[in-house]
Amino acid sequence: MPTEVELKLSATPAAWAAVRVHRALTEANPGRARSTMIVSRYYDTPAHELHRHGIALRLRRRGTRWLQTVKSAGDAAAGMHRRAEYEWPLSRASLDPAKLAETPWAELFAKASGQLAAVFTTEVKRTDRALKFGDGTRATLSYDQGVVRADRRRAPLCEIEIELVEGDARRLYELALALCADIPLTLAHASKADQGYALARSRPAEPLRAGRVVLPPDIAAPHALAATAADCLGQMGGNAEAMRAGRDGEFLHQLRVGVRRMRSLLKLASGLQSGAAIASLDVGLVGLSEVLGPARDWDVLADTLAEIASNLDGDERRGFHRLRLRAAAKRRFHRAAAQSEAGSQRFTCSLLALGQFRIELELAAAGPPATAFARDALDKAERRLRKRGKRLGEADAAGRHKVRIAAKKLRYAAEFLASLFRHGGAKDYIDALSGLQSALGHLNDMIAATRLIDELLAAARNDTELSRAAGIVRGWTAAMSARELERLPKSWRQFAKAKPFWN
Repeated sequence: MPTEVELKLSATPAAWAAVRVHRALTEANPGRARSTMIVSRYYDTPAHELHRHGIALRLRRRGTRWLQTVKSAGDAAAGMHRRAEYEWPLSRASLDPAKLAETPWAELFAKASGQLAAVFTTEVKRTDRALKFGDGTRATLSYDQGVVRADRRRAPLCEIEIELVEGDARRLYELALALCADIPLTLAHASKADQGYALARSRPAEPLRAGRVVLPPDIAAPHALAATAADCLGQMGGNAEAMRAGRDGEFLHQLRVGVRRMRSLLKLASGLQSGAAIASLDVGLVGLSEVLGPARDWDVLADTLAEIASNLDGDERRGFHRLRLRAAAKRRFHRAAAQSEAGSQRFTCSLLALGQFRIELELAAAGPPATAFARDALDKAERRLRKRGKRLGEADAAGRHKVRIAAKKLRYAAEFLASLFRHGGAKDYIDALSGLQSALGHLNDMIAATRLIDELLAAARNDTELSRAAGIVRGWTAAMSARELERLPKSWRQFAKAKPFWN
């Protein structure tokens, strides 16, 4: 199946002006660029059946040439888009159904026959530069500036695509890293088709949650981790893109989950790759977590205060309202910091480095069988959790935190590797593990809420009204913590009884 491989970056006209003269680009091609106008119409049924199946159908005019293109959904991770692509030159500006019958989706196109109509259009000025790297790898760098139109709605398009012609995909990452180190660029997770459908439907984007990667039982460990890394990076990139657009806190939460999953995967990969390289990648994720963590904590506190406020009497509301206003200001500050970080050069370079790491895993010539690797990794993670949880009922907050971290790492590893074992039991085990992690997470949220309330009160000394409101929150968190502590032994027993699915 013909496959398109390209690295996509979002860019402003000013950023492009810097890119076109950057040393990394001129070394790959010191020649002149070529520009042309491209108009593309995307077709679908009224119910968007093609899009629901991950298919994009496009009729494109490039200069005086017409092209018909079909693309699959493929995957997008750390800016790298890979998908099946079928393309044919046409003699006129109309779809050719006979060409569609040559694709793996012939049945879908046959059902859509007679219903296809233009859904949206993109109009861009494209500037192309052919690239050749020292190892013989060839690519094309394109800068697109224009608009996407759907009925009367329109949105700007401004992006750079580095498409692999032949050779090693790592060269694309090396070029992008050199550019992003000096120029404010971000990774583009959404394709032009994604942007067009979002505009046509006028629906808000949805947070990207962890997917289930199905691994064949005979896969090698590096290749299994590469497939899982793609899902982690897709979750991070998609939610970061939405955060930069100012979307709600669930995108922040899912970005943070993606970061945690990626850190757990790096831990798993530490036995397969250079320890120094893994540590360097983890440093970037730690820096991101230090910004996302406080933003998420203030989000959780805001929800907690809203729940408490709904149960207060009139006399208590004024001071509590003032407390919520102060918390809301802190929340906005940390949300803005998280949004800024999601669009920063530091974050972009970190994602690119992780994408390069994923390609290195894919290209690994050999490695231990994934099933043997998984058994060893899961055994170690479970022993660590059981050791830390032996005296969970007597543990203080610091001790419970260690158990929570161990539970989280085991859960992510189990989710990553469960599909290697087809004899069942994985769901029950992961559910029991999730229950334990959830109970410990709620306790951690209560501790964080108390700490943040103390922070708010420290800036308002001798304010009796705010002190009373803070006392209400402390009482509520203490009650919630007591309830969770009562439930915790049961959560631990349920996990302790769960049978490891990998044995």
